[in-house]
Amino acid sequence: MKKLLVAACAAAAMVAIAEENKDAPEAETESAPIVWGFGNYGLYSGYCLYGSLVNSEPVAQGYAELNFNIPANLGYLGLGVWSNCDLTPRRGRGNRVFINSPTDDKNLVGGFNEWDFNVHWGKTFWFNDDQTWGLDYRTWFVWYWYPPHDGYGHTHTTWDWDHSFSLLNPYVTPYITWVREYTKGANLLEFGLRRPTEIDAVEGLTLTPSINFIWREQQYNWCFPTGFGSCQNCNSGIATLRIQLDAIYPITEHFGLFAKIAYCSIIDPDLRRNIDDELDPAAYGATKDFVWGGIGVTFNF
Repeated sequence: MKKLLVAACAAAAMVAIAEENKDAPEAETESAPIVWGFGNYGLYSGYCLYGSLVNSEPVAQGYAELNFNIPANLGYLGLGVWSNCDLTPRRGRGNRVFINSPTDDKNLVGGFNEWDFNVHWGKTFWFNDDQTWGLDYRTWFVWYWYPPHDGYGHTHTTWDWDHSFSLLNPYVTPYITWVREYTKGANLLEFGLRRPTEIDAVEGLTLTPSINFIWREQQYNWCFPTGFGSCQNCNSGIATLRIQLDAIYPITEHFGLFAKIAYCSIIDPDLRRNIDDELDPAAYGATKDFVWGGIGVTFNF
């Protein structure tokens, strides 16, 4: 599901040429354009969803959005789309995909198998005239579409309503995102710290280290490989930890390169036990701790 965590790439990606997939470039000045946007496309070693491994083999993922500044300094309104393309048939027929899954996931056999569409509004509320301290807010509705692939499986959709808050400042940026998922009526919180840093030795290069945690209700376990079986009844709690480093390098005013690497760990003891007790160690997703990353291109206009 989301990748609005590739959003983490664009977030770092668009801070050099802006700020994260979910945090849009600041464009509320008098000289700001009426229409603007940004995006990225990359190759990744796997598909990571909120600190859990969904696919352990390579994928291609991309995100793009178009925004319109609202007059009278009322923020911006926009549309966005994210996609996932499995580059191998790892999640396909013949594999034990989701252990104890209540549905047949043979539609996930490689190729484009997820499209996430969103409509969003955002605004930065500055606390001082020089705009060094402020609260960045963004809210968006997302519709997730999982089409049948190669004649297998079925079309599946779900949707959620999300809210993101970032305390902008010259030091370390704390942030929190609240995800309200409507298939099971579940809540998830992603919160942490990030610090964009320009590297003087390489003009234009920005590194953004970050650390975050995922808290999720037990009802949210339905869509994670570590959530099937007995852990559908696990208690709510902090499920995963992610430590990540994003690198952004602009080639021109409108195009750049990005790279990222992240270490993820399932820290909830019930979820870790569920991997031992419920999941086949050979099945994808049966991973407690893992490293993943990717490279790609960014653009903005």
